[in-house]
Amino acid sequence: MNPEVLVSVRDLHVSFGAVEAVRGLSFDVRKGEVLAVVGESGAGKSLTARALLGMQPQGATVTGSVRMGPYELVGAPRSVRAALWGRRLALVPQDALSALSPVHRVADQLAAAVRSVDGVSRKEARARAVAALEEVGIPADRTRAYPHEFSGGMRQRAVIAMALLHSPALVIADEPTTAQDPETQRRLLDLLTHRTEATGTTLVLITHDLPMVRDHADRVLVMYAGRLAEEGPVEEVFTRPRTPYTAGLLASAPLQGRGELRNQPRRTHGIRLPSIPGTPPNPTNLPPGCAFAPRCPLADATRCATARPEPETHNNRTVACHHWRKLPANSAELFLESV
Repeated sequence: MNPEVLVSVRDLHVSFGAVEAVRGLSFDVRKGEVLAVVGESGAGKSLTARALLGMQPQGATVTGSVRMGPYELVGAPRSVRAALWGRRLALVPQDALSALSPVHRVADQLAAAVRSVDGVSRKEARARAVAALEEVGIPADRTRAYPHEFSGGMRQRAVIAMALLHSPALVIADEPTTAQDPETQRRLLDLLTHRTEATGTTLVLITHDLPMVRDHADRVLVMYAGRLAEEGPVEEVFTRPRTPYTAGLLASAPLQGRGELRNQPRRTHGIRLPSIPGTPPNPTNLPPGCAFAPRCPLADATRCATARPEPETHNNRTVACHHWRKLPANSAELFLESV
């Protein structure tokens, strides 16, 4: 394995019976980076994240390889995976209220996590728990509160503190700012990225928020129907997407006053954003060929409708599209007619 690669994913499949939700995904997570994984709902983002953690849902079959240093997580006994959780791997979940016990004080929950890994005294564990909560902006006098006594933003700060307790090598944040107002979202993402940078932790960010990706991520992996559509440095992908799907996502991104994304048509206040026509395919009935072909403005009836595009890597970009070489520079305008 390349020494700069923290986690290597090869030919990853996640299936439920005959239904494949993740289909042959391969990519690397590099040490110290922020990798964003984006795509519409149902693209397989969260299932991929769970496979990286070795926390796949009940009933899922995972094949392929997820390798972290000497550890192969696919097929590893639970005891091996559990030994890595907290120490080397951690999760910032989407729903902090569900992740926290409603019957225990927040600081006590973090203290229990400290003791389970480090075996220190109750007093020391509590002191470390309070310090961790203070580092994410929760005052010491609030740490004895129960989760329901926290605001949504404070609960999310608490699970960020819990994920970073032992400075793990990799933190996966699965839609960590869902249901928060835009200002709270920005503050939470600033906190998460600053804290992971301070501890040397690599961050995988699962999100729908493309302006957030632009502001916080180093690289972006675009998924569609359980497969890689495009991957590369954020600045390059956002400036010159190489698949119509990525171009459509960028064209439909809400700006929310954070400045325009490049490669987008000029907009006038009050004009409805473009959108990708149709809906993502049902994984139980995927079309032959390219899964995006029924929604793609460049699809043809020969290759796109019959042959699945395989990922090609050129320099620092990976693309799975038959037409990526002839995608127009103003590719976002392919979807203007949908307004």
